[in-house]
Amino acid sequence: MVSNMDVFSQSKYLKFSVIILLLLNLILISFYFVNDYKQNNNNTYESNNPKDESKDVSSILERELNLTNEQSKQINELRNDFFKQEKVLAKKIRGFRDSMNINMFNKETDEEKLKYFAKCVANNEYQMELLRIEQARKFKLICNQEQREKFESLVREIKDYFKPKKPPKY
Repeated sequence: MVSNMDVFSQSKYLKFSVIILLLLNLILISFYFVNDYKQNNNNTYESNNPKDESKDVSSILERELNLTNEQSKQINELRNDFFKQEKVLAKKIRGFRDSMNINMFNKETDEEKLKYFAKCVANNEYQMELLRIEQARKFKLICNQEQREKFESLVREIKDYFKPKKPPKY
């Protein structure tokens, strides 16, 4: 037979244990949110939004190449057009890759379909590269010789500036 004191004593220990676990969980959750908040605030200059990057690159180009207002306008139009076309191609590529993944893991994998999807991905990637080449060609037409030479040295700096940072290790 269990005495009343044992039941009360066990109840106290259970309540105490629950409170300790609750406090530990709250501390852990708080630590997670504070760490996430700090990380987001430290990386405010980094962005995955192409429009933000576009503004950044545009301002760098204007300043470093000493672009005229007309040149800035033409380059911004060129970049906006590029981003629109790039978005369409990226959507196509993602669709073909999704279809390919679904087909790869079906019970009955259709090898011909897989090859077709792979070819579609490759063709659209190729179109993306042609789009980049065309953008560069048009960019050169907008700039004068001195600006093209200056841009040549800026290319590496701009690429490194927008290179994704390695995610932090936890």
